[in-house]
Amino acid sequence: MEDVVVFTALAWERRAVSRALRASPVAVRPGTWAIRVGTQGSGLLVESGMGAERARAAALAAPAARAWAVMGCAGGLVGWLGRGQGVAAREIVVLDAGGRVTNRLPAASAPLAMAAARRGVRLVVGAIAASPCLLGTAREKAAAAESSGALVVDMESGAIATVAQERGIPFHGLRVVIDLAHESLPLGADAVDERTGRMRIGRAVAALAPPSRRPAAVRLLRGQRLAARALHMVADVLAEDGMPEPAVTWRAATA
Repeated sequence: MEDVVVFTALAWERRAVSRALRASPVAVRPGTWAIRVGTQGSGLLVESGMGAERARAAALAAPAARAWAVMGCAGGLVGWLGRGQGVAAREIVVLDAGGRVTNRLPAASAPLAMAAARRGVRLVVGAIAASPCLLGTAREKAAAAESSGALVVDMESGAIATVAQERGIPFHGLRVVIDLAHESLPLGADAVDERTGRMRIGRAVAALAPPSRRPAAVRLLRGQRLAARALHMVADVLAEDGMPEPAVTWRAATA
């Protein structure tokens, strides 16, 4: 059994953690790399592509492990969270396409935040919302914050946490703020390839090219740089200390 399986959605997120986790230079199978954690631990790094459907498929294909972890970027839902701030999940709040809460799944991330703090990396512990669709406007984020009580929102954590619960695997969620609560994204859902879940670079460049969108593009790129640095720092913690034991188990959390 692997010690940990780490899931990322996008290639730049995977690259941000690969070096710290000593990822294999060649994929062991499509979208999957071998990693090392702690002094003797082993695991896998999986790039799923964006979206709940691809995340669920990646989770169903992943091997059992002592823990699963999702690492990547997210949209801020509260005004006091700055760009580049990491959030460790206390729970995953699953939303439907209308923004309504359909499930709340416990997460075992608090010990990870404590381990990070001992190494000088500050993670805020709280709820992470998971939406099946991109929340690209400040109004959509505000509605999600009100319904979920979450600090940030992403598209993959809910699907992976659900499969983890079904399989009895402790789940850790780590997200870093890339866009702030009051900001609207300069990219639409059409910038994501529906088949692969990867960014369509040509469409993204075209969307960001107009002068009116350049300030938003600069903010987005700055957020990506800060998020990549924060992800690398947390991956360093995993590489040095390994995945901490969860404070809760699925059985205890759902009994």
